[in-house]
Amino acid sequence: MSGRGIAAALAIAVAGSIASPPCAASAPSRSTAAMRVAAAAERLLKLQAEQGLGILGARARRASATALRELETAMHAVGVPAAPSELHESAAILAILGAEYRSWALRPATRDNARKLGERAEELVWEARRVARLSLDRASRGAVLAARAEEASALAQRIARLLLWRRWGLGGESAASSLAAAQADFEAGLRELGAASENDATAAAELQLAQNQASFLTASVHRAGQGSADAHALEFAAKASDNAQESLERLAALYERSP
Repeated sequence: MSGRGIAAALAIAVAGSIASPPCAASAPSRSTAAMRVAAAAERLLKLQAEQGLGILGARARRASATALRELETAMHAVGVPAAPSELHESAAILAILGAEYRSWALRPATRDNARKLGERAEELVWEARRVARLSLDRASRGAVLAARAEEASALAQRIARLLLWRRWGLGGESAASSLAAAQADFEAGLRELGAASENDATAAAELQLAQNQASFLTASVHRAGQGSADAHALEFAAKASDNAQESLERLAALYERSP
């Protein structure tokens, strides 16, 4: 049996309780839920950096508890579809990675723990993207847009986290390129969503809110590039990423409900 096959088999014990969404009528599509897993993972990583740096400390601790619940809810919504299929295997692996990630996210906010959590976040986000991609093969247009909105919300969190990591002395030589790539992907996602013909007035309003927050993030990235990302600027970026995520998740819900 391959390594991934073994992982899929092991996931039965880990993911048995999340095999089916609790309420199919109101649950997000699997692709949207998978990208919400990625967004929650990115947010938890950012919140740990906030705590480690002493930025928005009490708020970050409260938000971490909420983000953990969001991760668990999203994992539950993804579930593990019936075998045999590539999607079953990928979702099973995601269940294992999600359980491991949760245990690491509960550890103290130290640089060493943050570095290790970051490694696990990369694995979790990669697998979440794979589950979303496999789930979108026969998805509706609304589900495609919803997953894209959730992906953009994850990127907003990633941008803020990379800014915080730079201040914390993490990320290494690749930090600048990772930040530039995340910002470019975020902006491309917003442009794609803005061009969608499915946008009604409510969706357009949510998208405008997200774009406003994106401009604040961009300003923070620029200040960091100029070497002037002080604690206040980082706090501003952290809040902007949360506000952008909230707008984009509301936008994703609107897309999910679209005909």
